[in-house]
Amino acid sequence: MSEKAAAVLKSAGIAAGIAFLCYNSFFFVFLLIPYCIYFVRKQEQKKRDEKKWRLNLQFADAVKSLSAALEAGYSVENGLSEAYRDLELSYKEDDPIMVELRSIIGDIRNSVSAEEAFSGFAQRSEIEDIKGFADVFATAKRTGGNIIAIIRSTTDMIRTRIDLKREVKAATAAAKYEADIMKLVPFGVLLYLRIFSPDMISSLYGNVKGMLFMTALLIIYVALSEVMDRMVKIEL
Repeated sequence: MSEKAAAVLKSAGIAAGIAFLCYNSFFFVFLLIPYCIYFVRKQEQKKRDEKKWRLNLQFADAVKSLSAALEAGYSVENGLSEAYRDLELSYKEDDPIMVELRSIIGDIRNSVSAEEAFSGFAQRSEIEDIKGFADVFATAKRTGGNIIAIIRSTTDMIRTRIDLKREVKAATAAAKYEADIMKLVPFGVLLYLRIFSPDMISSLYGNVKGMLFMTALLIIYVALSEVMDRMVKIEL
């Protein structure tokens, strides 16, 4: 099953639960189709963010291997091939960095300059560390700077940034967990009332006013959930 199909099924299950708790009818799942679309897009964005984080980490290892190859006397072009062989010991062929390195090496073999190849990689990745490296690399090539020293210093800078991001991720992990718990609390309370005190909320079901009230609460809930997600999100 594809990731998108799994997200669609999960969103449908959540929508069915919300329809039962908030409207007392599974028919209202159709009203929640916009939420399902929103949920699937959020899941896809989450997967993209996870992939970007993995690529960011792997890129740091790739630049370190490239720096070692250049210091050993390889040219940039041959150094990339050497870095690829080095990374084969740690990563699989379908890992993001391996796919990108093969693309860069292939571009260079097809007479594309190393600067253009790295620039294309940076645009595809949308990661600041990679964009910064591509810019520095292109400037060094144009001005005839010390490529080895520049890549070494850039490697140190990228690793420092990644270590900082790791610390921030660890610091916000608890906040993310608490936010996820808080998102479940309203439905937990509603389920509790449905089971143990149904008379307290019976007036919310089976009439237009109750439906509109529940719909308004759901819209507010989704908006607040989005705010919480943005507060604990780390931009790469």
